Amino acid sequence: MFTKVENNLKFNTKRNFKIVTPCCHKTNTDGKFVNYLDYEDYYGFCHSCGVSTMPPTIYLDENGEEFTWSATENKFIRNTLSLVAVPVAASYNKIAIPQKFIPEEEIWSNYYTEPENNLLRFLRKNYNEKLVEDAKEVYAISTSKDGGTMFWNINKALQIQKLKIVYYDENGRRKNHFKVPYKNEDGYFSCLFGEHLLSYISNQKKTVILVESEKTAIIGYMLMPKYIWLAYGGCNGLTNEKTKVLKDFKVLIIPDMSENAVLVATKKVGELRLNGIDIKLWDMTEGKNDEQLKQEGIYNNDLEDFFRELKFQ
Repeated sequence: MFTKVENNLKFNTKRNFKIVTPCCHKTNTDGKFVNYLDYEDYYGFCHSCGVSTMPPTIYLDENGEEFTWSATENKFIRNTLSLVAVPVAASYNKIAIPQKFIPEEEIWSNYYTEPENNLLRFLRKNYNEKLVEDAKEVYAISTSKDGGTMFWNINKALQIQKLKIVYYDENGRRKNHFKVPYKNEDGYFSCLFGEHLLSYISNQKKTVILVESEKTAIIGYMLMPKYIWLAYGGCNGLTNEKTKVLKDFKVLIIPDMSENAVLVATKKVGELRLNGIDIKLWDMTEGKNDEQLKQEGIYNNDLEDFFRELKFQ
């Protein structure tokens, strides 16, 4: 019997400018690679290439021995690798912080902001106006005072758990910076973006499609409303806490087009199946490595890039 040790991933506020990034193999002099607190500097997120280098999930057996899940061998193996970083002991003993919720008026005080954010303006130019207006309302897309797109994490009980503010250019392309005003350490933990859609009676028999970005989920909703479109917010967004709401649904996960994104999602699919979730994965890379994807000009693309290509042909 194995017990999972939850990864308590938080970004370290102090960046190591001397390391070589494990993803794009560049010196971190610009500080774009930020490691996870209490883990080796090898593990973190790179704002330069958008890749997360994830620490392994650790499992303890009845004797307290550490194991990791091997997707290739389809079994638990003893954790003996020197490169595997395990959270320091203090991480296991942190006091749980109760979930807080953001007042609903925060949404509506920003919902009617003019001018609208660049993402909504892009969508209105390129998609049916009624579809965009419907998506704006369904996902409660708002505009911050500095023009950012406000993505609210609303749970199945219609409580607002988290806010992420993302910035786009006029062509609907995401910029490199974003804001998260409500912090984990203050009790504001994220859920799946769009989770509240699972509570709709009309959605109970629909298949859930999980994508990485909120923008892709929104466009997917407009173009293919027969599915429930949710976003997990990047490679490290598929936690057990977030995904437990999916147990009564059939789920298809579509990770972005990179080796790391597919690897992380593949590993997570195995874990979610063990937790009783009916989930399948669509690998859009078709087994190609990062170098091949870069040569074809589709590295780090996601489903929205295909929507865009079809739209403008």
